Amino acid sequence: MPIEDKTVLTPTQVDQELSTIIGWKRKESLLLRDFLFSNFKDITFFLNHLVKTITEQNHHPDFTLNTEKKTISIAVTTHSKKGITQADLLFVKTLNSWKPGS
Repeated sequence: MPIEDKTVLTPTQVDQELSTIIGWKRKESLLLRDFLFSNFKDITFFLNHLVKTITEQNHHPDFTLNTEKKTISIAVTTHSKKGITQADLLFVKTLNSWKPGS
C-alpha cells in the first residue's frame, strides 16, 4: 500500500491544481464533486471503483448516494491535517479515471 503524501497545500496551490482536474471544486478545506449517472449499472461500477481507490490509497472520503437523482456526492479532505493535501489530489484524479461501463 502506498504511503499517503499528507503535505498540506495552500488554497492557491489547490486552485491551480483544480484548474486541470475536471468536475471538482474547492470549498474551504474540501474537494467536492457530484457524479451523475444514467443508470444503476454505472452507479454500481463507479462504487466498485470508489471502494478500490479507497482501499488502494488508504484514503477515506465522505460520500452519499442519492438513488432518486442517480448521483454520488463526494467530499475529499485529509481529516487528520484539517486541510487539502497531495493525497486528496491523487484521490480525485484517480476517481476521474473511471469510465462508464468499466
